Amino acid sequence: MLGMVLLIALLIWRLMERSMRLYLDSEDITITGWVRRKTKKPTSFMMSTKFVSVLVVKDGRHRQLARPLKPVQHEYLKALGVSPENFVTP
Repeated sequence: MLGMVLLIALLIWRLMERSMRLYLDSEDITITGWVRRKTKKPTSFMMSTKFVSVLVVKDGRHRQLARPLKPVQHEYLKALGVSPENFVTP
């Protein structure tokens, strides 16, 4: 069972990489990678390190981000096709 969970997690990570790379290729742009260097081949681990500082605060039924998202985080969300609202909408 644990092996299946690991396999699904790895498939999701690979799907995120593929999605980001296809977007970057189609738009012919680069994205901020390690040490502020631009890259056309971001990894899912690279992306996950950019969101470590995101903190969602919940007050009753209302949710909000503790701090606004950084420009690099918006770059990755756009490359993934994900809205920043997904952080606060359950």
